[in-house]
Amino acid sequence: MSALRLIVVLVVAAAALVAPAAVAAKKTVCTVTVNSPDEKDTFRRYLPADQYEFVELVEKGRPDWLASACRQGVRCDALIISGHHDNEQGFFSDRVEAGEYLNEGEMERVACSDSCPDLFSHLKEVYLFGCDTLNPAPAHVA
Repeated sequence: MSALRLIVVLVVAAAALVAPAAVAAKKTVCTVTVNSPDEKDTFRRYLPADQYEFVELVEKGRPDWLASACRQGVRCDALIISGHHDNEQGFFSDRVEAGEYLNEGEMERVACSDSCPDLFSHLKEVYLFGCDTLNPAPAHVA
């Protein structure tokens, strides 16, 4: 094989390796921050910005923020939920003045209905950060 032909083959092979990375879309990390942004900030610090886009779903002061995300066509690859949790309220903040929360029934409705087919249907990872997130017993405050 001639040197020129070898160089052409190597350039084409290198281009084939680089091309998929260049056209690969960023993964969308959706966050639901109803309490502390600590978890979201930690993920953002360690995930490469050229590979991951962060989208906060909660719009402060707007009760229909999940519906708003649906209308905007947000499509989540990963979901991070940060908030205290109990089986009655869902995810909520420890700050009394904060009005944002996430009710599991609303999340289930959005995820399982045709009203918002893309928001959660492509999830590959879900991270739940909250006190008693997986505890089946209701929280009791003495």
